[in-house]
Amino acid sequence: MEETKLNSDLIDQIKDFNHQKLTKEQEMLIDKLILNESLKDYYKKCGLCKECKQPNTDVDWCLSCNSKNFIENFKNWTSGNLDIDIFIQKTQLKAKNRDEIIQWIDYDNFVNIENLSKEGFGSIYKAIWKNQNNQVCPVALKCFYNSQDMTAELLKEVESHVLLNSSAHIVHCYGITKNLRSKDFMMVMEYAENGTLRQYLNNNFNSLNWIQKLHNLLSIVRGLKAIHQIGLIHNNLHCSNILSHLHKVTITDLGLCQPANVKSSQTDNNLKIHRVLPYVAPEVLRGDEYTQESDIYSFGIIAHEICTGMTPYNDMADEEFLDIKICQGLRPKSNYKIPQLIIDIINQCWDADASKRPKATELERLLNDLYLKAQQQNSVLYEQIKEANEINLNQYRLNVNDIETEYSGTF
Repeated sequence: MEETKLNSDLIDQIKDFNHQKLTKEQEMLIDKLILNESLKDYYKKCGLCKECKQPNTDVDWCLSCNSKNFIENFKNWTSGNLDIDIFIQKTQLKAKNRDEIIQWIDYDNFVNIENLSKEGFGSIYKAIWKNQNNQVCPVALKCFYNSQDMTAELLKEVESHVLLNSSAHIVHCYGITKNLRSKDFMMVMEYAENGTLRQYLNNNFNSLNWIQKLHNLLSIVRGLKAIHQIGLIHNNLHCSNILSHLHKVTITDLGLCQPANVKSSQTDNNLKIHRVLPYVAPEVLRGDEYTQESDIYSFGIIAHEICTGMTPYNDMADEEFLDIKICQGLRPKSNYKIPQLIIDIINQCWDADASKRPKATELERLLNDLYLKAQQQNSVLYEQIKEANEINLNQYRLNVNDIETEYSGTF
């Protein structure tokens, strides 16, 4: 039977070791004594808990000791909803690090609450949270209308965040609260100062250089890779589901996330209602299942939007028959010059043949290479960026001259 914890004799032999600076002899002894690979890995990375002497599961984090502390605290809080209480308790008992913790947070801990936007599902608020350590920080509160009757949908989204909270490229979820007046449940999430990616581009596009654009693309791909690596699909990736904060962009709105091997008909019959048409892959528009490759298509549309600053298909008077045109091969276009090496990757992402689109891991490699090459003066990409900047600047000057000519002609 495989060991699930270290016995006292074993602990006595290794308790004085420095797990970060093991000698060869100590390393050999550890390999001989600890047969459970997970326990061995935890020990080598995080050392022993100061209290119970079992391997920590993260830096200064012991799963066993923290589970006991959580259990002792269960009597001190309740959401008023048994399903939510059980979900939070189970999540806390399984947490292998701080990022995997979900808390019940009393609504009284929030001040300066202000409405930011209203969506189909509910509203987004900004608030200041005073936490247990008397620290204050801005947070976003995602309110679900009539959430007393949609606990499963709320917990599904929170669960996706728990799985991905360790990623720096996914918006962090701190816990759940409840509006005392409306009785609606709310997710407590990381606040993004610059709003959505679309808002950020509207306000800052002219000051963005190509290195910054590539950095943003790389951040999104890394978030998408984190989602795909645990077998999920985002299902609804577009510029309003990506947030900008402190010079980084992060993916949010995991409400439609689902396992890659589960058909959408098994999870939500109304997925199509929530999706934003210009970002939806042609195979999905034709009725096929959403896949990780469909997420990559959506990323391709977003990449073009970041590069040009323009919303997809902004040159079309309306979206009538847009779905048919996309299936026929229509893709976003712009007079704004994009370096060829970057447009080549975008073209791969929105290829009509889903099997030809790169995986998120491959995209990360390609974009990281371009990000580095953009900073090397002797690289092909560096020269392409110079050329693109000159063309775009000349185009801007022509547009300004056209406007001035039109303006002077009105007198």
